[in-house]
Amino acid sequence: MPDIVIYAAPQAYAASLGCVLDAYALITEVHQANMSSSAYPWRMVSRTRILTRDGGPVLLAGGRALAADGGISAELDARLIYLAAFHPGIVEDGHACPPFDPGLNDWLRRQRARGAILAGSGASVWPLAKAGLLDGETVAVEPRFAEAFRRAFPRLKIDPLQAMSTAADVMTCASPALEREFVTRAFARAIAPGVGEWLTLRWGEAVEAGIAVPQDPLVQRAQLWIRERYTTNFRIQDLAASLSVSHATLIRRFRQAMGATPRAYAQGLRIQAACMMLRETPRSVSNIAALVGYSDLPTFREVFRAHLGQAPANYRMAVRARRTLVKTPP
Repeated sequence: MPDIVIYAAPQAYAASLGCVLDAYALITEVHQANMSSSAYPWRMVSRTRILTRDGGPVLLAGGRALAADGGISAELDARLIYLAAFHPGIVEDGHACPPFDPGLNDWLRRQRARGAILAGSGASVWPLAKAGLLDGETVAVEPRFAEAFRRAFPRLKIDPLQAMSTAADVMTCASPALEREFVTRAFARAIAPGVGEWLTLRWGEAVEAGIAVPQDPLVQRAQLWIRERYTTNFRIQDLAASLSVSHATLIRRFRQAMGATPRAYAQGLRIQAACMMLRETPRSVSNIAALVGYSDLPTFREVFRAHLGQAPANYRMAVRARRTLVKTPP
């Protein structure tokens, strides 16, 4: 899977970087839990990288320095570029406004042209606008930037009541206080909806991102249990026993909350994981089928087609074709 890249501007907030790093760590945990019990173990090939303008350490808000993994001139294969929130400068008329950086703007346009999802929080929405990547989209802007944004970008659709804009492949967040929810949405869009759901369950927050999170605490616990084992041939009775309920009670409450059985839910997770690997890795269809828990390739193809209406190989080709159509913004 391609990398998760965090761009840290000078005066970046440690909490903003930390949200992304923590989200990735939680994803790694569930991956390791599944792969440790899998007959076909494999390691995650993605990583998180912190980049700065020149590759040197970033001076965080508050004065602490943080080492970076490189600069924006480095070659990247990124699925998500996350621009961490930072403390901006103050312009002469009193309106908060980050400095202009044409090199960063060009880099952002190149990454978007390569198919990366871009997400900016707080002051980091500014370079996305400067790069021309927000044209035609409703933009979530921190209130202290609103007047400066209106003057600099009169054609942008700024909604002062909207805390986040996450419908497009360039996402914006007006409030660093909502960072974990925003990161959850960014991961869901960049990796898979199930990843966002799992982060929501682990962080224990209600995320309004089209992610199905049940109110029933028993079903929430069941989801976490399944997510840690979905690539294995687990038994529903073992799940029921771990929750101290009967098999019938588990099925009834899970179906009421999720509209599906625990087995069907696990099957959906397998297909989501398969889709991610088809999009982001060169692994063969047969290898992917085995990794997500299918020992029989025809069965995997049948289930995949039932979920997505096409064969795995056709899905991969369609994704690649769409990515080649992404054009560099003007």
